[in-house]
Amino acid sequence: MTETTTSAARERVIARLVAAARPLFAEKGTSAVSLREVAAAAGVNYGLIHHYIGTKGDLLELVLQRASAEWVDYFVEAPTADDAVTHIMRPKSSEYARIVARSILAGETPEALLGRSPALAALSRRIADDIDSPSDSDHDARIAVAAITGMALGWGIFGRYVQDIAGLGDVAEDEVTEAVYALLRRGIDHR
Repeated sequence: MTETTTSAARERVIARLVAAARPLFAEKGTSAVSLREVAAAAGVNYGLIHHYIGTKGDLLELVLQRASAEWVDYFVEAPTADDAVTHIMRPKSSEYARIVARSILAGETPEALLGRSPALAALSRRIADDIDSPSDSDHDARIAVAAITGMALGWGIFGRYVQDIAGLGDVAEDEVTEAVYALLRRGIDHR
């Protein structure tokens, strides 16, 4: 095999492992998922995790980094800042929220795994471009992104519970989620 072929094969295996780990980590938490379980879900040899990635902590770090990188691309390419904000509030984001929440509850520090989020920095830049007051736009944008992220993470984790206790159990979950996110977007738009 050539070096390029080996590198491509390695990347395919890593991508499969990350794709398999993400829903498992979200559903059970990192500590309750074995690397053998991830390998089986990915359909790869268990030893390849150690060979290509390392430890479970390394895999968690890679899952968070890849998710952030995907979001950076979207935030940069989104037609508008509102489209970028909408992206962080989609149902798929709740999977990421659950991974972060479970990691925090297990004693992990997400900032140690990810550092300052490249995705949130990209979203801050998009929002800053839309703020009229240039002197405070970076500060205001970061505060807006912190509020958006806090809401998205909170709703991603507790949304169904809050929906039920608010007497909205008879309304479709997607409908309530979209209404909550629309309300938040309106608040951000009126900064």
